Amino acid sequence: MNDLLSNKNIPLNNINNRFLSQKNAKKWLRIAIVGGLFSHFPAIAATPDFKGYNDDLSAFSDDGDAEQSKLGLASALRATMNHHPAIHGNRAELNGVKYAIDTAEAGRYPSLNAQAGNVSNDNGQATLRLDQPLWAFGKIDASIDYANANYEAQEVGLLQLQRQLIEDTATAYAKIEGIKQRELVALANIEEHQNLHQRIERRQKGQMASQSDVRLAYSRLMLAKSQQQSVHGELLVAENDLLALTQIMVPTSIAVDPEYTLLPCCAPIEQLIVDQSADMLFKQQQLVVVRKELKQEELASTPTVYFRAEHDIGQKTYDSIDRTRVGLVIEGNLDGMGFAAIGRVNSAKLRLKAAQFDINNTANDIRRRAKTLMLNRSLQIDLLTSQQLIVEAISETRESFLRQYDTGRKSWLELLNTQREFTEERLQLAQIKNDALILSLRLMTLTGSLDLAAGIQKNDQ
Repeated sequence: MNDLLSNKNIPLNNINNRFLSQKNAKKWLRIAIVGGLFSHFPAIAATPDFKGYNDDLSAFSDDGDAEQSKLGLASALRATMNHHPAIHGNRAELNGVKYAIDTAEAGRYPSLNAQAGNVSNDNGQATLRLDQPLWAFGKIDASIDYANANYEAQEVGLLQLQRQLIEDTATAYAKIEGIKQRELVALANIEEHQNLHQRIERRQKGQMASQSDVRLAYSRLMLAKSQQQSVHGELLVAENDLLALTQIMVPTSIAVDPEYTLLPCCAPIEQLIVDQSADMLFKQQQLVVVRKELKQEELASTPTVYFRAEHDIGQKTYDSIDRTRVGLVIEGNLDGMGFAAIGRVNSAKLRLKAAQFDINNTANDIRRRAKTLMLNRSLQIDLLTSQQLIVEAISETRESFLRQYDTGRKSWLELLNTQREFTEERLQLAQIKNDALILSLRLMTLTGSLDLAAGIQKNDQ
């Protein structure tokens, strides 16, 4: 496992040189279609575990399109943040929680009570009472602290939702890019089959090939067109998935900027993900909320000292008794002789302990996911290198089979099978590149590196 996460010095420049050293113009055009799949592959190389890839893959980047490429994914992320209904709902809930802070702070203000009644002998009576808390033994402050902590937890909950939508949007956008690359391969395959079909038709007219060979070539051409239509159908579905996230149409013709897939190298990526994970931040803030709740329960049974003023109104009296009373009052309440309060405190302590274990469990899950993503990303990079060589080898084999067919050393079926294998490997190459891109974007989302692109500022909820 450690070997997969370690630095790998794979001579990718040598592979690139073999691609670039082709002299034949027709062969260069074919290889350029494949090579175009790697226009931003350097983006998945920058990480402390894969530093060896940075220099080798930098030759594929295109700095001239950097600003334009940032508009593509960034516009999709910002559209999701601005228009997704889940974001609006969470913000409304957050604003509602904010009023709980005002409610808790209002506990410092006086309370006005009124009581009225009708006793015997038609002697009506009413009392107004004003209570101003003077000393609550910390209960009011504890209530305010709990409300503030709960509001901060809801803020982190919003960030948690935003991070999930960022990951979903980035994945959907990158998936569209990968499908478009596979569609280019499918279109190239159609063109190549058309050339083969025209070639066999000319040979059949010259009585150098049979009609069955022509029909076989035509059936393979129809299969190539069907394959392209299938890939295009995937593209329509993927675009619909992205629209469900962004809620508005966004351009998807711009490739993902390599900068958005350059993993930070200032710290071990696994620990950085744990520290910056929105799930971890939410659990930590939930722990703070439980601690504040425990403090509330511990202070709930303490008394409160009030300054009280009472005034009787509506009472039928004929003496000069002053009906206004003022003084200090101490008031407390022990439900169930205090056992109820003890039970609530013990329950809060157990919830605090459970929250602490929950943080450890969350950290373990995050590390497991981060390591899984890193391992899969490393695997895709290794597969990409070997797949490039496979495509190049089959391309040369295809050219060789074409020459051998002209000399009668290879059959028409063998040539068509080689063409099919060549297409399958090119499609696999595009899929591997796209998988590596998606894995890199997922890792970048976990580190919070895409927050700025999505328009999320620190403490901006």
